[in-house]
Amino acid sequence: MGRTLIVYHSRSGHTRRVARTLAVRLAADVEEIQIVQPLDGPLGYAMCAIEAIAGLAPALRSTARDPADYDLVLVGTPVWFWSLSSPMRSWLERHPLKGRRFAFFCTMGGSGAARAFTMMKQLAGGKPVATLALTDDEIDAGARAKLDAFVSELRTGPGRRTRRRGHKLAPAVSRAAA
Repeated sequence: MGRTLIVYHSRSGHTRRVARTLAVRLAADVEEIQIVQPLDGPLGYAMCAIEAIAGLAPALRSTARDPADYDLVLVGTPVWFWSLSSPMRSWLERHPLKGRRFAFFCTMGGSGAARAFTMMKQLAGGKPVATLALTDDEIDAGARAKLDAFVSELRTGPGRRTRRRGHKLAPAVSRAAA
């Protein structure tokens, strides 16, 4: 699969837990995205809502890793008010992934993944090879089946299918090739 980088932002710790779990399973490097002025407490929560709803992109602290040095980049974000988190918006604006192999994951209280993934695709400039959406309750329960499926999809690549029990199926034949 090549070198893998996991880039994420986490306010509550749920996205961090998923990123660390994926990093172990994929032997990936990890980069946590942090804003220059942290948003803590009730005022921070309100600011997160405003930034997410308004589509703002806050200033970020410098990062050590360049996504261009990796074969696969996983981008992880919490869903804030049914939207992409503002720190991840900032990162994606600065690091378009068009022409690269990338995947998305998000964590949320209950819903909003579809909208967040749509925003991420627009900012990344392409379609991810895989996506993973987990609720906080699923993360607290371990989310093993969803994590297994996501990792499997990353390893097999787009357009390939595998049977359960590890038996590979031949790739589907397109009508043009038939």
